[in-house]
Amino acid sequence: MIITILYSCGKDAKEIQFTEINTNTTQDISSIDIYNNQLIAVGGEVFQLGVVLSGKNLNWITQDSFTNKRLFGLDCNDDHCAAVGHDGFYYTYTENDGWTFTRLSNWDFQRAVSITNNHTVSVSGKSFGQGHIYHINPIHQIDTTLRVNAQMQDVASLDDNTFVAVGYGTVLRSNDGGYNWTHIDQEGDFYYSIDFIDDQHGIIVGLSGSILLTNDSGKNWKTIKKPSSLSSSRAQFLSVKYINATTIYIVGDEGLLWHSNDAGHTWVSYKVNTDHNLNDLSELDGKLYIVGDDGYMALREL
Repeated sequence: MIITILYSCGKDAKEIQFTEINTNTTQDISSIDIYNNQLIAVGGEVFQLGVVLSGKNLNWITQDSFTNKRLFGLDCNDDHCAAVGHDGFYYTYTENDGWTFTRLSNWDFQRAVSITNNHTVSVSGKSFGQGHIYHINPIHQIDTTLRVNAQMQDVASLDDNTFVAVGYGTVLRSNDGGYNWTHIDQEGDFYYSIDFIDDQHGIIVGLSGSILLTNDSGKNWKTIKKPSSLSSSRAQFLSVKYINATTIYIVGDEGLLWHSNDAGHTWVSYKVNTDHNLNDLSELDGKLYIVGDDGYMALREL
């Protein structure tokens, strides 16, 4: 298999133009998702401030700065959103009730959260050597904790009961709603982001440039790209998202953006017209939105 790759921050990377959006904040934006046909983003600064942004077009505003802790992870479904952050900060959002705060019993760095109709799973970690996976019940309490000897970074759901969590040299899978987990034999990178397009097909990217694909619900993963291919630069993969069954984007350090139009088997790299680190991305109404450090947000028509 031939994999089409250009070093994303090197001189050969293709430059791609995005239109920057005024977010009215200089805080880092960590995560972005869709709720009720609008965009919601969270971020902030560790130990100082957490921010939430929302909107559907270029008129973005800082909706609220309601916490003194940065929010890292966000996930939304048709019913509600959940956001997690530093010191066990946990928020849920509905259109009718707005944001509701809960302090989780374990005060660590909540890195990411995934919600389904009946389950909520969050992952955490403060260092490369220690992390946790939590099942959070409907009254916003941790009822199950798994300690992992690795920092956990992201988690995604395939269906109501199946989750896959990733972290430092670690991939774990649950088929009972996040109560019990099985280790998947997959090492070699700090696995930083995961996404699924359906209950079979998913992708993992690692901080050092690895790309893994699955077509059997995360039971087995095929390495499409090994780590260290980005060794010529400091650029790292930070987030991956499916747009549809064949179109996938990766964003990362210093304006890195990679694109695949064949379900992740071949890739072309780009350099966005910014030097900001890009932390996440989402699509709404045919537009690709990217978010990053220092309040950076931009869009491009797909």
